[in-house]
Amino acid sequence: MDKGWPFLHSSRENDVKETQESEVGATITPHITSRLKLPSFLNIMPLLDSTPPYPHYEHLPYAREPWKSGYVFMRLTTTLLMVPWWAVYYTFMPRSVRPRASWNLRQCIYVNFIRRVFKVTEVAGVTWGTRDPTLEPADITLSETTWEWAEPLKEEWRTGIIKEGAPFTRVGCYIWPRQAKSMKDTIMDKVHRKSDVGNPDTKAPVDDKTYLVGIFMHGGGYCHMSAHESSRTSRIPRGLIKRGILDEVYSVEYRLLQIAPFPAVVQDAAAVYQHVLEKYETMGKKCKIILCGDSSGGNLVLALTRWLRDEGHMRMPDGLILLSPSCDTSHDLPETLSSYIPRPNEWSDYLVDNPEPRALLQRTFLGFPKGGGPTTQEDERRLMQIGHSEYVSPCSPIVLERWGHTVVQDPEGQHRRDFWKEVLPNLPHFMKLYRTPNALNPMVRTMTGEPWDDSNNPYRKSCQFPSLFAAFPKTIVVCGDGERLVREVRALVAAMSKDGVDITTYWAPDACHDPLMINENWWDKKVLNSIWEEIAKWTASGFNGDDTKISTLV
Repeated sequence: MDKGWPFLHSSRENDVKETQESEVGATITPHITSRLKLPSFLNIMPLLDSTPPYPHYEHLPYAREPWKSGYVFMRLTTTLLMVPWWAVYYTFMPRSVRPRASWNLRQCIYVNFIRRVFKVTEVAGVTWGTRDPTLEPADITLSETTWEWAEPLKEEWRTGIIKEGAPFTRVGCYIWPRQAKSMKDTIMDKVHRKSDVGNPDTKAPVDDKTYLVGIFMHGGGYCHMSAHESSRTSRIPRGLIKRGILDEVYSVEYRLLQIAPFPAVVQDAAAVYQHVLEKYETMGKKCKIILCGDSSGGNLVLALTRWLRDEGHMRMPDGLILLSPSCDTSHDLPETLSSYIPRPNEWSDYLVDNPEPRALLQRTFLGFPKGGGPTTQEDERRLMQIGHSEYVSPCSPIVLERWGHTVVQDPEGQHRRDFWKEVLPNLPHFMKLYRTPNALNPMVRTMTGEPWDDSNNPYRKSCQFPSLFAAFPKTIVVCGDGERLVREVRALVAAMSKDGVDITTYWAPDACHDPLMINENWWDKKVLNSIWEEIAKWTASGFNGDDTKISTLV
């Protein structure tokens, strides 16, 4: 749980007082904990944080106290002072100067506010809305969900990309809706179970319904947010349940990169997937599994689906819901080709494209030592091998070219030529060695159908399939047409369509990144409702059958 600011985190401890839903207006209201006191002269300034920063934040100029609290306070205060200016400016100026002409004042203020406040991550090492995934939240703090532990993935299934890396652990998940029972019901259940033991005449009630079960991966760039019901991203599973789109949703509290490096996120997602299948098989109930993720959670959904397909230990999911999915993580690794391809919509989105967030992801991605990224030739090789793999960056220019797809982000190839000619020659030798075209794509399949050159690489198990997204399930992709990821999402849609995936795409008009995460008081309700309607229509059109077998593991 966050200490201090509800959307910011600088502590590694959990707090039973979870944050309430964050909005621009509520973002600056701190939670009062046993370690947080509020000065009498001001109600928004936390006392100094006594917990040390994570190692990969230590080099930042305001990572330590008292500089951290001072900078956060300054940034929030000055941003709040900007709100009246933005309100006056966008009120009296023509609509053409707004980020999008259709936006109202609240939308303009929201995007500007979030984008400006995000600076606290770059210079003070503050993360947004995180909690310790190893600690179980107090049940009294949960009103909409039930916490449940999933056991670690079976040892015989620990193959492929997840075979090595972070340790396998049990994984927590929040089940929507809350499975509430009175104390009397709980006692009577135990009495009935005891009386039924050994009674051959006792039969479980027949349940012929095919349940639509979602497994949700929250967004946050693998470094922020949480699956807790109070998190902003939890508006998504809440909406899936309240609107009757799904019967049950399991929100995965996976380990963030600062807790455990990649592929821990895939390990955790696979553990919960195994848990859900085994649970429904034990109950004798039929289910269809729909994986859902927003932003980096969408990236995790794609990675888990690819791992399930490539390894074949469990049956494939029945559908994917991808909400503003991040599908080119290599863009966030410094000095890569993707990082030199500019993203559009700078002013109509709150996502920033600055160097420090990229460097943060690089420092945490493979668990590099504090203060930086790869320093040896072997580290560099691993970073490029994984960062440019189908599991992590399925729509990077490198991967798209590898599989013969169009690079939507750079259709003319101008950025590619500039990178190879001007940037690559100036890199250190150990970096240059594994970032050349020949080094990045020795695995390009030849016209003769010969094996891939590095087919022994676990990240290359996709080679056994004829196309990049072969055998992927029915998918819906939702993306705001005003967000920064629009080009790579278009590349994803084009590649999945070419590879024969049954795909539906909805471009939310004038929406920024991950609009369903935003409180409807701050965004256009018509746009948000239109997204939900498209998801509901997609679900209703293809998941009402009862052909799913009770045996769900394979």
